[in-house]
Amino acid sequence: MTDAVFPHHATALALSEALFPAGRHAPAGDRDAITRRVETEAGQRPWLRHGLITGLRWLDTRYRLFHFRPFHKATVHQRREFLQTVAGHALENPLLRAATLPFKLAYLLDETQQQAAGSRLRLETPSQVERFRWQSQVTAAADRTEDLTLEADVVVIGTGAGGAAAAYELASRGLAVVMLEEGDYHDRRDFDGDLMTVLPKLYRMGATVATGNVMIPVPVGRSVGGTTTVNSGTCLRTPPRVLAHWREEFGLHDLRDDDMQLWFERVEEMLGVQTAEAKYIGPIGDVIADGARKLGYTHFHPLQRNATGCDGQGLCQMGCPTDAKRSTNVSYVPAALNRGAFLYTGFKAEKLRRQGKTVTGIEARGRNRHGMTVRLTIHAPQVVVSMGTFNTPLFLRDNGVDNPNLGQHLSLHPAGVVNGWFPQQDFRNGRTIPQGYGLSDLAEDGLVFEGGTIPFAGHGLLANLYGDDYVRYTERYQQTAYFGFMLQDTSRGSVRAGLHRDAPLIRYHMNDLDFSRFLRGIETLAKIYFAAGAVEVSIPGPQRLTVLHNETELAAFLCRKLKPTDFIMSAYHPLGTARLAATIEHGVCDSEHRVFGWQGLTVMDGSVVPSSLGANPQITIMSLAARAASRLADRILKETPA
Repeated sequence: MTDAVFPHHATALALSEALFPAGRHAPAGDRDAITRRVETEAGQRPWLRHGLITGLRWLDTRYRLFHFRPFHKATVHQRREFLQTVAGHALENPLLRAATLPFKLAYLLDETQQQAAGSRLRLETPSQVERFRWQSQVTAAADRTEDLTLEADVVVIGTGAGGAAAAYELASRGLAVVMLEEGDYHDRRDFDGDLMTVLPKLYRMGATVATGNVMIPVPVGRSVGGTTTVNSGTCLRTPPRVLAHWREEFGLHDLRDDDMQLWFERVEEMLGVQTAEAKYIGPIGDVIADGARKLGYTHFHPLQRNATGCDGQGLCQMGCPTDAKRSTNVSYVPAALNRGAFLYTGFKAEKLRRQGKTVTGIEARGRNRHGMTVRLTIHAPQVVVSMGTFNTPLFLRDNGVDNPNLGQHLSLHPAGVVNGWFPQQDFRNGRTIPQGYGLSDLAEDGLVFEGGTIPFAGHGLLANLYGDDYVRYTERYQQTAYFGFMLQDTSRGSVRAGLHRDAPLIRYHMNDLDFSRFLRGIETLAKIYFAAGAVEVSIPGPQRLTVLHNETELAAFLCRKLKPTDFIMSAYHPLGTARLAATIEHGVCDSEHRVFGWQGLTVMDGSVVPSSLGANPQITIMSLAARAASRLADRILKETPA
């Protein structure tokens, strides 16, 4: 592609060459192939093309102003010196990072670089998989040419942790159940680990970032199975102290320990929950155990997971390629279909059909493979909303639910990461369970530590480095220990409609207590690494990668005037925006998940969880949903004439 087709092509080539020199093990990046891939992607995405042209224009203009010639006319050495200079400027660093991000991604996804890092670009997947009878009960909007009208006892909107568990319980009682899913159904043929194809299939792209005094991305699934398809499979019960808090704070006295114990066991049986095997956890477990033991900690252990038969493919966040992980797309959804439910995919619920505040069904629409709109109308006296913590409150508000708690009380479990460099170690990153080990000594203080290994591409994208420094960092992938922590947060946020209906406005302000806990998480994990023999400990930040060599440097770092924006944070467990409570003054739904003031409308997903858990939430969400669905079935069957 030339300048005639893509402006600043020469600048793009020059930037590619400057960014990726040869390393000790990896060859220099192929500047032509990298540039070609970036420009091809930009040609398919207008927003990326605009951003890329803007970034390259800025880069070239910035160089001309100080050196009186185009960027591409400089020598490679001069270009690399220039990148280092710009990277050191606080105001220009974000611009440089944005301009180089597409090039870094193209470099990291190159098969040669993947192999040099001991990683892999994609897996070989089967050309066909076994078909089952229940698949005849799945209808995709893409295959429809006409509008549809259906009758059902219950419509369940969403097939994630809450919706799928609810649909199974309802269908098991003989009720006519229709599941509705905005995303598509995928099987393990689609889970080949190729980021560029898997992410758009399985994730809600670009719309789930919490902003406030820190920016926190919150990845959310968008396919049959929801976020369970792309989570790490960790299965932890609701801590007893949290259940006690709900009873005391929210009047949820029905949520007794003994009753919830039965539902936990029922869910765990369905998911095949068991302890992660040490051989698939990999060396990270041994390193954390060694460091934790030396510091006097005692509660370090393999995690409980829903992955019977896991062989450590390392791709949990991109769909399990072996179906070992019993996410709802391979557990609850097929089980519900086997019990007579029906599933409609590619349909987005848009409107509640109702008479006043009595629900009579839903209206949804999708798009077929020819680009035509297909409408789906379902008449049903009961609607279960399981659209997730971000979308459920927006859907309810759009359809007339007026409650001051709706969209409020958002908790996230903000998470941080610290990396340790162990030059003599091979962590088998990308070939072991990404989250198979944990440390819970500080759980009562609101800190839980869990594995958090990311793919090679994620490793490289975290590094705000350039040239030789960048290549050196990426080559250390297999010698880098990845572990993280999450907060049982006391901070709260909110969700409301944004400028686009698929891009909610998520606000979240981290308070001082939670930030002090976050810093304690950084300190604890860094000390564990040093105790285990790490030569370097690195803390990723938006502006820079902080590298520490001993506890003295760690102490000096923590003595700085730090703020949340100095760190890269993420979150994976949004909860609470339609929370349960005994009264309408404190919540959106009652203890049986019925929306206050409405008939036939219930919510069964993470939005009903009343407060932050301090534990991965899928067991909690499934158990609450299964319990509520069972009670809903009791009411329906009691009211149905014999």
